[in-house]
Amino acid sequence: MTARVSFAYRARAPAAAVAWIAAFAVAGTAAGYTLTLVPLHANPRWALVWSSLPWAAGFGLATWLVGRVLERRTWEELGWRPRSGIPLALLVGTAVGAGMAACAVGLAVMAGRAGITATAGWSGWGAAALPLSVGFLLAALAEELAFRGYPLRRLAAATGAVPATGLTALGFGLLHLGNPGATAFSTVNVALAGVWLAAALFSPGAMPLAWGAHFGWNATLALGFAAPVSGYAFPLPALEYRPGAHAWIDGGVFGPEGGVVATLVMLGGTAALIAWGRRAPRPDAAP
Repeated sequence: MTARVSFAYRARAPAAAVAWIAAFAVAGTAAGYTLTLVPLHANPRWALVWSSLPWAAGFGLATWLVGRVLERRTWEELGWRPRSGIPLALLVGTAVGAGMAACAVGLAVMAGRAGITATAGWSGWGAAALPLSVGFLLAALAEELAFRGYPLRRLAAATGAVPATGLTALGFGLLHLGNPGATAFSTVNVALAGVWLAAALFSPGAMPLAWGAHFGWNATLALGFAAPVSGYAFPLPALEYRPGAHAWIDGGVFGPEGGVVATLVMLGGTAALIAWGRRAPRPDAAP
């Protein structure tokens, strides 16, 4: 009888997880879309902020409503209790993402002959960089909440971390398929980025580390090198990025995420995070 009950529970667990995740998606999408109807600042420099803020708020609300209120999950279960504290984990994640982005661009320059030219517009760089930085921070939070916050944690509790990571990473890759300049290669790389960020979520740094890594990657590509981010260019004073002749190496117009440079960096970053998570002592381990 015990075996039958156990088997029945395991069979129901993934279905229940999918139902809860669907409720989360509906709540987050409805809240985010409703907030997009609120008239916001019209300055085009802040466009990324105002397009990302409603979705970050919407999926944050869905996390609280579905995860905390309805399912009564703790903030630790939802990934918001990193061992080092949220600010430090966010900063470490930002540094990790920035370092990996710099490695990818460096490989694109060395192996793919991509070019980065400094122009004479440094006086306007700061004015352009501030709203973009805030926008990238909110965009990263929105995507992490939508893919690797409640959904990944909830699915992993029902199916295990590996299947859950694979499914959410696939969805993350397909979400970017319609981006400008997207290819099959870029879609695979974005899915690999989903695996990398899932490894960050399951590491001791949890959600803040994943959020910071996502932000650090995007912001460094755009603000540090003026490279396209997932197919979108963010022109900046002072810098100009030119892809090389071989898009399979440097990603071409999609940016480094579309080339083998990102594949190598994502695989290395994922391996490092998994190794760190395995070596880190468990919170309940004896001293």
